[in-house]
Amino acid sequence: MSPRLYRLYCRLTKIKRKVSRKVSHTGRVLIVFAALCVLFGLNTRQTMMYQLASLSVMLLLLAFPLALRFDIRLRVRRILPETCTAGEKLTYLLDLQNQDSATSNGLFFTEFSSTDFPTYQEFSTLREDGETRRNYFDRKFGYYRWLWLLKQKAGARFVTSSLPPLQPDEHTQAEVSFTPLRRGYVQLGGYSIYRLEPLGLMKKELFFKDEAKLLVLPKRYSVLQTEQSGMQSQLLAGTGSGGRHGSSGEFVTLREYNSGDPLKHIDWKATARTGEPVVRQFQDEHFSLSGLMLDIYPLPEERALFEEAVSVAASIITAESRGACGVGLLCAGTTCISADSSGRSGGSSLGEKQKMLEFLACVQPAESVQFSEIVDNITYNADYLGSLIVILVSLDEKRRDLLNRLRALGRPCEVVLVTADPDKSRDVIEEHALHPVRLFDIREKSKVVDLT
Repeated sequence: MSPRLYRLYCRLTKIKRKVSRKVSHTGRVLIVFAALCVLFGLNTRQTMMYQLASLSVMLLLLAFPLALRFDIRLRVRRILPETCTAGEKLTYLLDLQNQDSATSNGLFFTEFSSTDFPTYQEFSTLREDGETRRNYFDRKFGYYRWLWLLKQKAGARFVTSSLPPLQPDEHTQAEVSFTPLRRGYVQLGGYSIYRLEPLGLMKKELFFKDEAKLLVLPKRYSVLQTEQSGMQSQLLAGTGSGGRHGSSGEFVTLREYNSGDPLKHIDWKATARTGEPVVRQFQDEHFSLSGLMLDIYPLPEERALFEEAVSVAASIITAESRGACGVGLLCAGTTCISADSSGRSGGSSLGEKQKMLEFLACVQPAESVQFSEIVDNITYNADYLGSLIVILVSLDEKRRDLLNRLRALGRPCEVVLVTADPDKSRDVIEEHALHPVRLFDIREKSKVVDLT
């Protein structure tokens, strides 16, 4: 891409943003209408369109001074959550207080991102998803790529929300929203509250610089799963990585003392009432932990597959545990996150799940392939894992060798292949006898992670 084209798009985007902050949608339509009237009404002897152009320009000139003054006194504070989810509309609260002596009505709210423009290197090297299917003109000038990069940089789609009327000194809260478009962090630079002037063509705006950073978690899909079968690592609740020893369980009932029962289980109050030794009977709680391995070594053309693989991993982590199972270990490249297995409910706790999701929200593809370190991490924790779940973006020779090494650990190994070409993937599976491998087709409209 030409550097001149990049600089042109930067200037045009700056102008477009300034105009959109000062001129309403109706005003922008009127500007375009006036320009067309001037273009087609140059010959005043053959058409009267110049009169429409004059009228449009007069309305714009009249609206401009009406929008210069906006002296409302308003205290605003936004209440943001700690995290949100990509692709899902985020609704949050604005804390408003009218500090003016007059009623404030007809107000609108718009959020703004603080991210900069894409760099020239990003504009010249990154490719929009599906760009190869565009015509030669679009690929040559790259305008749709530029729009795609702007959305990726912003990370969210912001919409305008209307605010309720505020009486003098009134304090209230209003719901506003925007939609995160990708995982990672969204940088918020501030927000504006504006009112349209009487003609509805220009905006009278107050801008509040209020920077904030919001973590966007990966989008998640439904997960189909059943009780795990085969060899499982059945751990007593309270053992393992929690560092606690001895048996523990859930109280079931009282019964008569039998020879060999631990003295610490004797219920002395019940023994005093009955005159006979009575012990508390407990039921051991068992759970099985699964290890989850994410392939973070995609080729440049497999970036879309990688993003879906991250979503598949997040879906499995947050899915309801199969029986008493849960994800106890997440391996992605050289990073390994282990869950605390000391919880009585088994599996990873909500805090550990959140830690895994936050890691997945920011994980990026790695440049050098290091599958050996992944195998070492899983081997080190194999005693605590009942099964393995492996999420791959392709089935090349290195990944086939990885599967053989993981299956040699003697644990049930479930493989999910994220693909855009299921037929080709099935041929590879049949050719190398890689059964069972479950396919996750990114082209499906209704995506489901099938682990049955």
